Amino acid sequence: MSDTPVLIRFNIQNAKFAVKNGDQYDAPVSFGTSRKLTLERDADEKNIYGDGAIIKVIPYGRAKKGALTLNNISDAYEIAMGRRLALSVGNAKIRQNAAVEHALYFETCGAAADGSQPVAKTWLFGVRSAEPNESYDQNTDTVNESSFDIPLIIKGIPLFDNIETSDVIYSVTLTPDDEGYAEFGDAVPTVVLDSNNHYIIVVSAAVTI
Repeated sequence: MSDTPVLIRFNIQNAKFAVKNGDQYDAPVSFGTSRKLTLERDADEKNIYGDGAIIKVIPYGRAKKGALTLNNISDAYEIAMGRRLALSVGNAKIRQNAAVEHALYFETCGAAADGSQPVAKTWLFGVRSAEPNESYDQNTDTVNESSFDIPLIIKGIPLFDNIETSDVIYSVTLTPDDEGYAEFGDAVPTVVLDSNNHYIIVVSAAVTI
């Protein structure tokens, strides 16, 4: 990671999804163009009292909530999520009967103190989604573009270490100076411990988790 501070982050681009298939992920598929991504913290703290004072604070997180806003609905994504059915001509909306776990990739631009504009690449893990709301209108003399918000829940995936405890990892982000940056969006990465008990990121065409 670069020592040059990034002053601001802006834009979202090149959003993709990769469906979890057994113990691996399928190849990433583009959403098309996107306009916005929101991620909201869903966590709290439990205060433990003894002798009239707080003796322990236990933080706990349930998941992250959010929404991905697209310029148009991605038929490939809706079919992969089980909300649409591909027909010989066109496709049909159907009732979603199961939550499909997948990973979600996106990029954000930055403006650094040295004048550079580094692009950060991020994968979200343990993602589930619901059908996007649709709204179409024409109320001016110009084109009224539509956008579509896909509700997201990011539950994360287990991160196991060498002392037989577990945590949850929600996302991994790489910047241009990080090893593996160039191919980071090509496949879903996994985080593992190496022989020196350091966490490393592994990216391959077929990622086993």
